[in-house]
Amino acid sequence: MLLIIVFVLALAITLFVLLYDRREEKRVEIVKKNSPKIAALIALNGSVHFNDVNANFEINKLYDNKMHFNKIAPAYLMAADIRENMDACAKCLAQVKENREKFAEYQANVDKLFKKEFPINFDIIKMPLSVYYEHEERIFNQMKLSPIVDCLFHVKMSYISRGGRVHLYKDGVFNFEDMSACYDSVSRSRLDRTTYEKLAAVERGKVSDSLRYDILNRDNFTCVLCGASAKQGVRLHVDHIIPIAKGGKSTPDNLRTLCERCNVGKSDKIEGNPQNIESEFNVTVCKWCGGKLVLRKGKNGEFYGCSNYPKCRYTKAK
Repeated sequence: MLLIIVFVLALAITLFVLLYDRREEKRVEIVKKNSPKIAALIALNGSVHFNDVNANFEINKLYDNKMHFNKIAPAYLMAADIRENMDACAKCLAQVKENREKFAEYQANVDKLFKKEFPINFDIIKMPLSVYYEHEERIFNQMKLSPIVDCLFHVKMSYISRGGRVHLYKDGVFNFEDMSACYDSVSRSRLDRTTYEKLAAVERGKVSDSLRYDILNRDNFTCVLCGASAKQGVRLHVDHIIPIAKGGKSTPDNLRTLCERCNVGKSDKIEGNPQNIESEFNVTVCKWCGGKLVLRKGKNGEFYGCSNYPKCRYTKAK
């Protein structure tokens, strides 16, 4: 008997819920069909166009070298990625900026529309006034446009030790303002010192322990300039043939094995004719203070000196 009563009650509740939901669906249809405010919002929505932007970016970077992992910040990786994809980034930022400007005007018109009073024929809607306004407000808010007005650039970095015992992680999330400021800094024809150091650190960080071994192994663990080898007890370095400061990349064809003595002696020189190589990272910027390097004449000939002299006494051979 008890089971029958429970079954009947459950059935009654189910029927009540179904009938209630059906009544609410009809009320929603009536409001949508007869509300002048909803009709005005539909017309407003049809008059404005927002850009469909893919504004979510993500970088996942795994390091096997702890020094590089500790030295490079998530913002550095974002800057390097933006510099490598300038056109796509510029287009995305421009579209989001346009959306923001249009959305501000759209939102102002929506607010005015929502506060405006419209004549209502309650003989047609046949529902309590409070119920009508409740449905109208909910439908109105649901129908408002929500364009993309922000960018999100998520950088995830991780380090795993050779034995797998040490796992380190760090990440950063950057928005439209962060990306715009970063784009402005890396798009300059002459990079400031801070931006250069960020990009250079990322480029150096591409020389993983695995890639370093591959280069040393390729060159038989021997300095390609003087022939000194690890068997003789010399310390071997992996050198950028075209230095990073002059646009060199951390790719196998631009890497080679040098002993410590040859690498220190080479410094950031370019073999051959360096005048024919255009620097990607502006080499006319002072490495000490970020000022401009200008050509000067001294008793020993021409040289580059910092424009902030005498506060900064950095010099560079011509």
